[in-house]
Amino acid sequence: MKRRFSILLLVVLLLIGGGYFSYQGLKIEIKGKVAQVLLQRAWYLTLRTGKNYRPWSSFDGVPIMRLTIPQHNINQIILKGTSGQALAFGPSFHEESFLPQDEKVTIISSHRDSHGNYIKKLKLGEKIKLQDEKGVWHTYIINEFFTINVKKETFVIKTNEQRLLLVTCFPFTSLQSGTPFRYVVSAKKYLI
Repeated sequence: MKRRFSILLLVVLLLIGGGYFSYQGLKIEIKGKVAQVLLQRAWYLTLRTGKNYRPWSSFDGVPIMRLTIPQHNINQIILKGTSGQALAFGPSFHEESFLPQDEKVTIISSHRDSHGNYIKKLKLGEKIKLQDEKGVWHTYIINEFFTINVKKETFVIKTNEQRLLLVTCFPFTSLQSGTPFRYVVSAKKYLI
């Protein structure tokens, strides 16, 4: 009887522990999905009124662009700045780069294991679209992939090139976060 109780107690503890860790893993995914719904709502208010809206009152950023990649069913709101809070909830715009309407280099970063997990699946020739705050769409065609070590290299932003750079941590399968390597998808502006 005592052995049976011990086994039952062990099973219950394992189920509770497994449930807790499953919840912790799913919590990030659920938080990201709910955040994107709230970000979409704030984005549509921005498009309708021309004013920037926070997705919720305690959030320190605002949506400034929309990114779509039809081939991969991607539809995400881009946040202004690359603060930890912004990157936790969606792709983020590097303020040292330029907005698409400036017709220069636009840089967007995402976490490789959440809202940026599609980046490793992109292929040469695919289209990426950005919508600006005025509702104008800017289309880019992927033409290059490369990696850099941010401790030894920097991005060269040529101001005469109309380009989009999507950036995420690398390698994709690394268990360690904060590696110095970044995977970069480079796309040229599609001019009609």
